[in-house]
Amino acid sequence: MGLPVALGGGFALTYSATASGKKYAIRCFHKEAKGLETRYADVAKALTGLTAPYFIGFEYQPSGVMVNGAKYPIVKMDWVEGDTLGSYLEDNYKDKTKLTWLAGEFDKLEQFLRSKGIAHGDLQNGNVLVGKDVKLIDYDGLYVPAMARGQGTELGHKHFQHPKRTSTDFGPDMDRFSFIVIDLSLRALMNDPKLFAKHSNGENIILTANDFLDPVKSTAFADLKAIPSLTAQAESLAKICLSDISKVPSLEDFRNGRNIPNIILAARPVSQTRAAAAASYVGAFDVVDGESYTAMLAQVGNKIELVGRITKVHAAKTKYGTPYCFIFFNESKQGVRVNIWSEGLKKLASAPTQSWVGTWLSVQGLVDPPYTSTRYGTSLSITVTSNSQLRKITETEAKHRLASPKGNAAVPYRQVGNQAILDSITTGKAPPTSRTPPSTSSNTGSASSRNQAILASIATKSVPGQTATNRPAQRTNSPPGTTLRQPSAQPAPPSQNKSKGAGFPWWWFVIGFIVLVMILARK
Repeated sequence: MGLPVALGGGFALTYSATASGKKYAIRCFHKEAKGLETRYADVAKALTGLTAPYFIGFEYQPSGVMVNGAKYPIVKMDWVEGDTLGSYLEDNYKDKTKLTWLAGEFDKLEQFLRSKGIAHGDLQNGNVLVGKDVKLIDYDGLYVPAMARGQGTELGHKHFQHPKRTSTDFGPDMDRFSFIVIDLSLRALMNDPKLFAKHSNGENIILTANDFLDPVKSTAFADLKAIPSLTAQAESLAKICLSDISKVPSLEDFRNGRNIPNIILAARPVSQTRAAAAASYVGAFDVVDGESYTAMLAQVGNKIELVGRITKVHAAKTKYGTPYCFIFFNESKQGVRVNIWSEGLKKLASAPTQSWVGTWLSVQGLVDPPYTSTRYGTSLSITVTSNSQLRKITETEAKHRLASPKGNAAVPYRQVGNQAILDSITTGKAPPTSRTPPSTSSNTGSASSRNQAILASIATKSVPGQTATNRPAQRTNSPPGTTLRQPSAQPAPPSQNKSKGAGFPWWWFVIGFIVLVMILARK
């Protein structure tokens, strides 16, 4: 019997289920997330009756799944069609007509949210679905008028946020900066599509957190200013970045040059703290050294940026004739590698070859559970399904990224919320009660929550010597409904067909999920 395909990772996994002919996305948590029920109730109440198509229907069920006699919450969501903003831009950044339409859709979205006093809090590539219209997902940081201002639970993705944003900025105006960044970026691509290939890393469009910290020295800002029709707006955004967040104007005012901070853009002395921040690499996720199995083991289930020097490229075909490729950073019996199955190879601009050996690579993605095979030993991996996940970099840049301070990643800082509603849809993140740096211990049996203790218990009871007939269950970063981007099940390469099962951190959900589907089918 095949296992259900899990989407995402982090603190929860999402499965698809069909009941009475209707398809749903079922989100199962595997870490504690307090306060979910209250927040879901507030969000649902605020969104009820809104006629605009920007939000997705969901239902929080506090006792949705039972495991070992204990009940746990789930979120049942409507299954929606569309590509994430990042995927859509990757496919259409050269299409001026589609970019013009998309900019118009964001303009309408901004006007709607502003008219209702609602703010999303984390507008970014992974939290917007683009189909016949645009839809917002991930309501973790959603602000509605009934909520108290200044009590935010996250800071959003730093590649789309003002560098001075804090939790006290939680309120109806917190999307202003993000809308400005998205609007200016889309208009820049309409004028110069080459900027996407030059500056996009899969987690941004053109600008990054580093650009916001020091716009005067930013190459990306210089490229924006070089577009005559956008010179003034690029300079305005630079001024906004260097000013207090309270000075961020509305999108309408920004376009019309109103309420722009009155400062002079020039190289000037800065504090040591700000200079150090600007000089440090601020990535979308924690940066992990490809040579360190231990560091990567601590990130299983998280989305990271893996940086390393390629030691081996193995390209072959499965026994069914489908191509695949492994890129190795560490070939020891506890190795680190990148998996690129046939779906991913189709997305790449160029397939990896032996000429890649010795070069440096940055790969962004979800860390899969440890996998053991007779040929490669135990390995940790990231699976590539999109061209934007993988980027060649210089040795100098690689060392710069690896030297970035721990915890400097541009991952949303979450204290409590409902990121788990739709997070596997795009980013693989989820809501801990507080975001703490991952443990560097290699002791995978330690449990920091009741749920993790269950996982550890099940893992220790795994039958030794169990034969694996397929590769580990695929976990993707695509949202529900992006069926064209979800990898289909594939058999493992011949070398893996006799490998030993490594145990899955989410195994206990399979049993509970099957029970859940049976319950839904009876309704």
